[in-house]
Amino acid sequence: MLKEVLFLVLAALCLSDAVSIKSHIADINFVQKQKKIHELLLFVKQNVLTDVEFYTVGRNYEIENNMEMYKDKDVVKEFLHYYKHGVLSRDAIFSPFYEEHLNEMILLFKLFYNAKDFEIFYKTAAWARLYMNSEVFTQAFYVAVFYRPDCKYIIPMSPYEVNPNYFFDSNVIQEAQRIKMMHGNAWIEYSSCVTINLKINIYVLYSFIGLTSTGNMNNTDIYVIYSNYTDTFSEENKLDYFMEDFSLNSFYFYFRQIFPFWLNSKEYNIPREYRGVFYLYIHQQLIARYYLERLSNDLGEIEDFNLQKPFYPGFYSSIVFGNGVVMPQRKSYYNVPYYKYQYLTEMDLLELRFMDAIDSGLVLDNNGKFVNIYTPEGLNILGNLIEGNSDTCNLHYYGMYEMLARNVFGSNFDYADKNKIVPSAMQFYSTSLRDPAFYALFNKISNYVDRYKKHLPAYSYSELNFPGVKIESVNIDKLWTYFDYCDATINNAVFFNSFKEGSSLHIKARRYCLNYKPFTYRLSVNSDKDVKAIVKIFLGPAIGQDMSYLKKYYKYFVMMEEFDVLLKQGMNNIEYASNEATYRMSSDKLYKKLQNAVSGSEPFTYYEKVYAYPERLTLPKGKPEGMKFKMFFYLSLYDESKTMNIELPIFGKMIYDGKPSGFPLDRPMYTWKSFTPNMYFKDVYIYNTKDSEKFSHY
Repeated sequence: MLKEVLFLVLAALCLSDAVSIKSHIADINFVQKQKKIHELLLFVKQNVLTDVEFYTVGRNYEIENNMEMYKDKDVVKEFLHYYKHGVLSRDAIFSPFYEEHLNEMILLFKLFYNAKDFEIFYKTAAWARLYMNSEVFTQAFYVAVFYRPDCKYIIPMSPYEVNPNYFFDSNVIQEAQRIKMMHGNAWIEYSSCVTINLKINIYVLYSFIGLTSTGNMNNTDIYVIYSNYTDTFSEENKLDYFMEDFSLNSFYFYFRQIFPFWLNSKEYNIPREYRGVFYLYIHQQLIARYYLERLSNDLGEIEDFNLQKPFYPGFYSSIVFGNGVVMPQRKSYYNVPYYKYQYLTEMDLLELRFMDAIDSGLVLDNNGKFVNIYTPEGLNILGNLIEGNSDTCNLHYYGMYEMLARNVFGSNFDYADKNKIVPSAMQFYSTSLRDPAFYALFNKISNYVDRYKKHLPAYSYSELNFPGVKIESVNIDKLWTYFDYCDATINNAVFFNSFKEGSSLHIKARRYCLNYKPFTYRLSVNSDKDVKAIVKIFLGPAIGQDMSYLKKYYKYFVMMEEFDVLLKQGMNNIEYASNEATYRMSSDKLYKKLQNAVSGSEPFTYYEKVYAYPERLTLPKGKPEGMKFKMFFYLSLYDESKTMNIELPIFGKMIYDGKPSGFPLDRPMYTWKSFTPNMYFKDVYIYNTKDSEKFSHY
């Protein structure tokens, strides 16, 4: 069975092996599309690389003379009007949380989306690649690739490869630039002292942190820069290995590009009935996963906030934007500055309206009518309302709380000139997870959802029970985590004289990342009949021996696995491996394979599932002496009549099982009155080892 590694966020909405991840051998048309998409994102901040196809195409294409090649001419006219009156400059910093920036990006996306065929889409993108702000182009381009039918299953470059500046600190970017400037001739002479972060048990095996090479640059060698995490005295930085993980931050970026708050669900075929639920559940699972890491590092509860008082966790980072401007920092014990009071006042007002809606069970729609939210659709309505997306029932009244909060936490100045805005980490999807304020914000949003669910009736015994099915025992291999090397290609961080030169040099950033030893679940299940079942596995905190803590801490359980199984009458022994995951290659390897496929020297294989949650982060870190967690196993009936197919861009095909997200831990659990034979709780211990050599072959 193939594991849907999207388990932390979408697992409750999909069955992992119900739809297998299919692979295909690409025809030449697909390969050429994939190659063109890939090249458009390479060295995206440079628009004068004359030795590549898109440069010639973009220079010679005129949108105004090809209006008939777009499905909606009004979209073209509106874009051209905006373009002629001044768009964001090439070196300005773009953020989707500023209205002028957002409007420009949306117009460009609509232009891309309305191209009648791939050829026109490519020409339009090539033009925009040369003449638009690189980040406006990148975000509009990502969403267009995700939603254009002729780009289905295309693999875009990972966000950390497209914009390395957002994922690695300035010292790494500086070293990459040094390599390029020296053309690899003097790399041996330079090295810098290692900073060891003992708080997370990292022991670097090198005396110096510097560069490694396998030989001569002219033979397209790889240069590796060893990278540390942010080095500050804040307790929160014990979690840098999680918060700054470039794969996790890329995953979050992708999710928000698949469900951008500005995208209309009717017009672009977003699953509207689940949009608000996705938004809430994904963030709840991220908060739960973060909470387990906090426990692993003895940090306790997530910081609550009242912005009328100082907010403790600061944000210190040496991220530098591509134009050389340093990302704003936020001091510890942050007081909201006077120039953000207007946003703070509006946040307070919206929080009161959320509480009124939850406690009364009624929200006010655009027509001035009250809508009951204690219905099957209610949580979805609430999620849309809190996000303030295009499906909210009343944007004017309930506003855009998340956007306001990101602005207030940013500690950056507001500028009237759109070209001078310097957004904070909270105002980029690529860097949000690095800031402790992100977790405080979404923990608060999760508390609103918790308040809503406490108004719902607890699940009854009959709703939870699976008659005739009993979990007799569960065994799991010993759970180990360790820190291992992971690499990221960062060629886009430097400027090259030509596309050919850039393609001949591979610069990688290498850092220690949390990893785990794959393990196997073994369940013994007794059934009085042949029946198809769904198996769900959760991991959460173990707080004391009294299981009543689930009434409060149910929301901090992470969905580990969900798969279906055919039970036979009698005893069933079920085994399920943790590492049945998808593989994603680096951009340099992908491009080489594309070149080989174009030349006909090897076939190119693509998958219907393009991206997934990083499998390395399956388990929280734990402790060297072992840390106790609680696993919860649950079996329920697989009801064919209630299942439906869902397909999401890049995350692939899934089956919705008809149950609420996270069921049965989507509501407070009262185990003393609702524990059923098809449930099983097990204490597990997670051990973090310094000896990464033990497991590095996995």
